[in-house]
Amino acid sequence: MVRLGEIVERLGRLIGAVAVDPTPVLEPVPDWPAERLIHTVGLAPAEVAALELPEAVDRWTEFCTRLREA
Repeated sequence: MVRLGEIVERLGRLIGAVAVDPTPVLEPVPDWPAERLIHTVGLAPAEVAALELPEAVDRWTEFCTRLREA
């Protein structure tokens, strides 16, 4: 057990010296905006699935803005 503790301590020091960027957590598009983007805007389901929430909101905003300008 002492040897294992030494190894864990050594690995901890090694890892502490390495900078690791945290992976950003992507927020999925909720169901109701995804449905609107697919059925109202006409985006493909695969395209909507690949969007992050801010991108989906931007697409919906662009669509609504075009409707007002028409």
